[in-house]
Amino acid sequence: MALQRVLTQLPADFPAPLLLIQHMPGTFTKAFAERLDRLCRITVREAEDGDTLRPGLALLAPGGKQMMLDSRGVIRILPGDERLNYKPSVDVTFGSAAKALQNQVLAIVLTGMGADGREGARMLKQAGSTIWAQDEASCVIYGMPMAVAKAGLADGIYDLDEIGRYLAELG
Repeated sequence: MALQRVLTQLPADFPAPLLLIQHMPGTFTKAFAERLDRLCRITVREAEDGDTLRPGLALLAPGGKQMMLDSRGVIRILPGDERLNYKPSVDVTFGSAAKALQNQVLAIVLTGMGADGREGARMLKQAGSTIWAQDEASCVIYGMPMAVAKAGLADGIYDLDEIGRYLAELG
């Protein structure tokens, strides 16, 4: 589990909020967030509409829905758009973060199928944010990070354990 390996390296006093998007059905995300919360020193829970960003809090997008940030940086949980392949979609969350937070985002694309995250990463990059991608060697499936890397959007390409370590050092 890529998210677990990264998040368990973060200290309890991690100074930034985290938004997590995992391609999972809605019946699994709450239990997954609870499991991560038990294993991690930071707080992890499934996001709810109206949540606010807080240091040391990781909010997991509910499966089958979209997680966005409004112009004030408040979490909005919306029904999944049937035209989109992924619910939740990294592109949707990244795109809203680009508008709400502009250059204040460090976006990290981990292992996963397809190219979800590439267009959202492009929007974040245009807003001045930093993008990291997981390297091929440490990926189970190198689809999503590869799409970001091949598009020239990654500021850094790192091994999964390096990502966790570098994040922890930012704190």
